[in-house]
Amino acid sequence: MLGDVLPVTCVVRQGGVLSPYLFAVYIDDLITHLKNSGYGIYVGQIFTGCALYADDIALLSASCYGLQNLVNICKLYGDALHIKFNSVKSQAYYLWGENPNQCTVTLIGTPIPWATKVKYLGVYLFSKSGLIVISDACRKFCGEFNNIMSVLDKCSREISAIHLIKT
Repeated sequence: MLGDVLPVTCVVRQGGVLSPYLFAVYIDDLITHLKNSGYGIYVGQIFTGCALYADDIALLSASCYGLQNLVNICKLYGDALHIKFNSVKSQAYYLWGENPNQCTVTLIGTPIPWATKVKYLGVYLFSKSGLIVISDACRKFCGEFNNIMSVLDKCSREISAIHLIKT
């Protein structure tokens, strides 16, 4: 059953308190589609084929074919919900070496360039060495988090700290 069409006259502003929660609701179906596709990486029975934070999405697959299928699912989902993925800002990354078999992954008909170094959420990953370098911003966050935890005391529940950070 569908109701009347309701025009949207305003949007959720970037940086708003509710923005991350509303985006999570908006993007949750994409995670379900990616998980149900059968592509991506699993750790035991747990799907780890995508990592999302705000509007950053990392797709993880053990094969080029699987990665292309995950990208295709994102593209179809984006088309349906008016989300535009940017092929220019996108990068493919192969852990522990070079691009396997000169694999090409495309988004909107444009090849996604392979990188030897990728920054995701303040963490740099290097493909040839597998080296992970944490940026100053990430170090600062960890320091601030540890300060908050020390103020909350060792007896506090972790959920309290998480709620404190979110507000």
